[in-house]
Amino acid sequence: MGSTWTQCWREEFSVKKLSFSLSNPELLLHPQWNISPFSWLLYRVFMLTYTLGWCLYSGLLFSSPKWLIFCTNLSYCTMGLYYMVAVCTLVWAYILIRRVCWVYQETSSTESTSGEDSSESSGFFPLPAPLAMFLQLQWVLYVLTGCLALTVSFLYWVIIYPMRPRPLSSFNINLHIINVVQALLEHILSATPVHLLHYLALLLVCALYFLFTIIYWLAGCTGPSGKPYIYIVLDYGEKPLFATLSVLCIAFLCLPFFHFLLWNLYLLRKHLGTRPNGSHLAVRREVWWWGRVGGRSVPTSASQLDSSISVFAVREGGATNQVPLVPTADQHQYHLIELLHLISCGR
Repeated sequence: MGSTWTQCWREEFSVKKLSFSLSNPELLLHPQWNISPFSWLLYRVFMLTYTLGWCLYSGLLFSSPKWLIFCTNLSYCTMGLYYMVAVCTLVWAYILIRRVCWVYQETSSTESTSGEDSSESSGFFPLPAPLAMFLQLQWVLYVLTGCLALTVSFLYWVIIYPMRPRPLSSFNINLHIINVVQALLEHILSATPVHLLHYLALLLVCALYFLFTIIYWLAGCTGPSGKPYIYIVLDYGEKPLFATLSVLCIAFLCLPFFHFLLWNLYLLRKHLGTRPNGSHLAVRREVWWWGRVGGRSVPTSASQLDSSISVFAVREGGATNQVPLVPTADQHQYHLIELLHLISCGR
C-alpha cells in the first residue's frame, strides 16, 4: 500500500481536489460496504434522531442562549445538520431512482407490446440540480463534522477537563466520547471521499469561530460563569499571548492533524474495499442502485461501467460524459426533457 499511498498523496495537491465538485455523486449517497438500501436509510434515520434528541436535551438542560457559544455544542449541531441533509438526499435519490426505473420498465413494456424495437436503457440516472447542490452541502458538512468532533473532544479531555474536573455525566460522555464514535463510524461506513485540501474549509470555519470569540469578548459579554471569556484558554483580556498561541495551535496543528488522520482512514477504507479478499464486502454500485433501489435488473451498459464513471452520467453519441456535482443549466434541461419524454412514452 506504500506506493499507492504516495501516489494518493501527490494527487491530493491538485486544483480539482480543492473544490467540492464530484464526478461520482453516488459516493455521497451509498455506503462503502454491502449494506442494503433499507438498512442504510435506517442507520441514517437513527443517527439523525439520536443526534437531534441529544441536541434538544442538552439545550434544555443548559436553558440559556449561551449554550450556542460553545464549540462542543456547535459541532454537535453541525453533526445533526449533516445527518438531516444526508437523510433528505438519500430519500430524494431513492424516490428519483425508483421513478426512473419504473418509467424505463413501463416504456420497455409498451414497446414490447407494440412490437417496436426495445433498446436497452443507457444505465445512467439524471441528477437534478437541486439534489446536486444539497449533495455539495452534505459533503461540506461531512468534512466539518468528522474533524470537529475529534478536535473538540481531544481539546476537552486534554485541556478543559483537567483544568476544571467534574463528575462524568451522560451529557459529557455523549458530547465528548460518543460524538467521536459517531464520526468514526460514519467515516468507516460511508463512501464519501476525503481530500486534504478541504482542510481550508475547516480553517475558514475555525477562523470564523475565533473571530466570534473576539467580538464576544470586545462586546463585554461573559460566559455562563460570569467570566469575560468562553474558554479559559481564550482569555484575551488577561492572557492575550496564551490565547493567541492557543488559537494558532488549534488552527494549524490540531485541525490538520485530525483531518490528515481521517484522510488516512478514508484511504484504508478504499484499500480494504478493493482488495481481492475484501471486494465481496464492498458495495457493487450498479447492483445497489439498479437492483436494490430501483428494483430491476442491471442493464449491461451499467454493469460494464468503469469505477471512475458515475451511474449518474449521461451517454451521448457513444461517449460517456461524467456529470459534475453541480450540473450546468443545459445538462439539467437535458435530463428534464429526457424524463418527460420517458414518462410520456410510458403512458
